[in-house]
Amino acid sequence: MFSFFRKKDNEPEKPESPKAGPKPAPTPAPESPSPATGEPPAYNLQELSIEVEDIGAHLTPAEEEAVVLYANNQAEAAIEALKGILPTVLGTRRHETWHLLFELYQQQGNRAAYDELALQYVVEFEVSPPVWRDLPRRAATAETPGSAYVAFPAQIKAEVGDKEAAKLIKACEKGAVVRVDFSRVTDIDSLGAAETLACWSRARKNQTRLQILGADSFAELLRAKIEPSRKIPAEAPFWLLLLEVMQSTGDQDAFDNLAIVYAVTFEVSPPSWDAKLAPSPEQKAAQQQQPAAAPTPSRVAPDHLLLAGDLVGGATADLSTIREFAAQHASPVLDFKGVRRVDFETAGQLLNLCMELMQQGHVLAILDPNELVTGLLHLLGVSELVELRYSHPRR
Repeated sequence: MFSFFRKKDNEPEKPESPKAGPKPAPTPAPESPSPATGEPPAYNLQELSIEVEDIGAHLTPAEEEAVVLYANNQAEAAIEALKGILPTVLGTRRHETWHLLFELYQQQGNRAAYDELALQYVVEFEVSPPVWRDLPRRAATAETPGSAYVAFPAQIKAEVGDKEAAKLIKACEKGAVVRVDFSRVTDIDSLGAAETLACWSRARKNQTRLQILGADSFAELLRAKIEPSRKIPAEAPFWLLLLEVMQSTGDQDAFDNLAIVYAVTFEVSPPSWDAKLAPSPEQKAAQQQQPAAAPTPSRVAPDHLLLAGDLVGGATADLSTIREFAAQHASPVLDFKGVRRVDFETAGQLLNLCMELMQQGHVLAILDPNELVTGLLHLLGVSELVELRYSHPRR
């Protein structure tokens, strides 16, 4: 037991007064009731402080290695790295290794391995394990054997459209099948549509079949850009691109109907359906069974911006969306619940953007990044500039 009011050891004694004479008896201090036996003393709470440490910000070298491997799209290597050190953390009550491994199994969709790890977790910590989340399965990716994958960003504008179209054209040079993901597109302008449309003719030249992901939402976006009998040359790319989407998805009835309306509107011969470019019944059935794509970026609250999927390669369009969103909100919240992975290049660009927005007076927060993304944000220092928030308590 100690006193907050004890005299400091180095405090000098006050000299006595030189005047002689008896000293007056000191006035006794009023007695305070002694605390009852067994009760804690009443400390002055104003002189106490609480230090909160974010354990998640301090990863071990092995955990950092796993975070880096995952950011580089090497999930299997990250799993092996964590499985290798798991026996060394038994009994240390350290949750981070376990939670990173849980997240890796979650993102891989490996429920069996997740459940097996959950049983070990219960024995180790005597608490319930993290709950399995039913995530949208990934649409086909570049690792799919025999195919290439190109994902278009949220906005297909002149400059961005030209850049993304170049990626698609490069993918078409390999022939075979190219999976084109439009599931995240929320806006497109005439020049962007024209650049994207040019890819279809290049695909035909290379005998490449384009398999469209997110076709329904993309078709609705294009339909909103056109109107029968409205003959505006700048809108022609929207019509023709919509026809190409219908051709690539094998929707001949919709193609024929739209082709007639297009011909009447622009007073030209209608495009013709080409059965060789349409998917076979088997291919069409397989395409319809493709996993649901990640949700498109949208605002779920006035100051929340929902992002989804893999933020990789600098994620130019996503960072532009964040910058535009921040221009309308002083304290934007970036909802990362749907973000699966962030690579080093994008995390570095995000760090620069956060510094830029902070200098402009913005206060940013990132909501619900997964364990692996959280680790990367700590490693690169993004978490020092942005508040990381979580909807559920984290151990």
